[in-house]
Amino acid sequence: MKTKCLILCLFYIAEEVRVQLIELLEVCLEADHMQFLPNIGTICTMLGKAGADANPDMKIKCASFCGQLAVKLGKNVGSYFKSVVESLVQNLQHQHSKVRKATLRGLRDVLSAKGAEPFFDG
Repeated sequence: MKTKCLILCLFYIAEEVRVQLIELLEVCLEADHMQFLPNIGTICTMLGKAGADANPDMKIKCASFCGQLAVKLGKNVGSYFKSVVESLVQNLQHQHSKVRKATLRGLRDVLSAKGAEPFFDG
């Protein structure tokens, strides 16, 4: 339940705090990755929107977290990542090389998750 509250807060606060919330979600993922499963659809929708954030740091953190989430939950999440894949693909055109590099790493892990195969046709 705490994870869901963090996710809902993500859209109503300043950009530097949003980046810190993604960092907090990373800590929650390390502590107990299974807590994300009941809300995985909402989480992936939120990550898709966070990936489209104008802040380059948010784009980097989001791509990194998406990759970590896909690796931790593996076969359970691939099919939920449609909006994430769409926003990450858009970030491949970003002007900052750090954003593009983080995006490629995140996409690698997300697209490797079982169930993400339909996104290859894009």
